[in-house]
Amino acid sequence: MEHLFLFRSQVHELKMRQMVEEINLGRHTIESAMAKYQVLTRKTVTQWLERVRQEELARTQAMKESAPKPVSTLVERVAQTADTLAGRVKQLEKELEQAELQVLYYKTVIRAAEQQLGVNLEKKSVTK
Repeated sequence: MEHLFLFRSQVHELKMRQMVEEINLGRHTIESAMAKYQVLTRKTVTQWLERVRQEELARTQAMKESAPKPVSTLVERVAQTADTLAGRVKQLEKELEQAELQVLYYKTVIRAAEQQLGVNLEKKSVTK
């Protein structure tokens, strides 16, 4: 008896999917499919359409997630590395400019202090 129930539900499922496919392909309107497959309410057909649509969305989403990520090519990796290095060079150039300005500031402060105090503050380098 249980096998008969499973068989009927499988036939019903097959009939439903066949009807939805014909509607989606434009072979039938909802009303003509209702008449052909002897479905009593439009709500039932729209529920089946929605159910099949949701299953299809879930299937395509699963396929997208399981698809392997494309490996970046050598050219793309080199370009990315070049961009990273160019950014680093710009950052280092800014730091160098700041350091040079700082050196100029300190030299100016030392010279002003030497003039006001009359004392030599800079260290003399003795080379042999």
